[in-house]
Amino acid sequence: MRRTTLPGTDMETSRIGFGTGSLHHLYSRRQRQTLLHEALSGGITHFDTSPFYGLGLAERDLRAFLRGRRDQITVTTKIGLYPFGPAAGSAANMFARKAAGRIFAALSRPVGDWSVARAKRSLDQSLRRLGTDHVDMLLIHEPPPDLLGDQRLEQWLESERHAGRIRAYGIAGTADLCAPFVAANAPVARLVQTADGLDRREADFLIGAGRDLQITYGYLKSMIDSDPEATLRAALRRNAHGMILISTRHRDRLRSLARVAQ
Repeated sequence: MRRTTLPGTDMETSRIGFGTGSLHHLYSRRQRQTLLHEALSGGITHFDTSPFYGLGLAERDLRAFLRGRRDQITVTTKIGLYPFGPAAGSAANMFARKAAGRIFAALSRPVGDWSVARAKRSLDQSLRRLGTDHVDMLLIHEPPPDLLGDQRLEQWLESERHAGRIRAYGIAGTADLCAPFVAANAPVARLVQTADGLDRREADFLIGAGRDLQITYGYLKSMIDSDPEATLRAALRRNAHGMILISTRHRDRLRSLARVAQ
């Protein structure tokens, strides 16, 4: 697969990354591991996760996958949005809590906490679940507007970068959340992962600010036609120098999408 250095950074990644937000929809651990290996065999070497995905199960699944190949793979995890209660220790626990969340909605909604204390605890926990001493990118998940001008989180992120526990940091979310940080030229917005589409072109706020697209996602959810491969080709043309995140639970679809960036 073609590779790229994300604009504005020294981070080299595959042109397509794999998002683990729906990985937990596969009940079997073997199925989840098989899907991750399918992505890697197709040349995808970047994996995006979060402590909220699968209530922590996605990070746990990546632990086994990363073993013995950490130097071949780049990983993003996030801070700011967390599951209600402790991380799930197993798929059975996760599915039971997801089922309970259909009755009690608060159990399935993310808990937002962007404090430094919570971020530090979250990074510690994520590194343990991932079984690694560092992540390549740590992103602030859906940053609220009141973080603008608050330097405490930025100072902590910078200290973690100097300590080697993260290689780069930035923000992740939809245009309405990310655009104010870009407009203010906030240091935490030097790296932006944001939703985009071929029709609505939500990431144009970056282009309008004189920025290249870095990490974008959401194209296949808002396909302008019924051909996912054609949609991905067009997305790669639009985001010509960055990385496109994709997510699927189907090996054959993952295989065909990976071929688009060969």
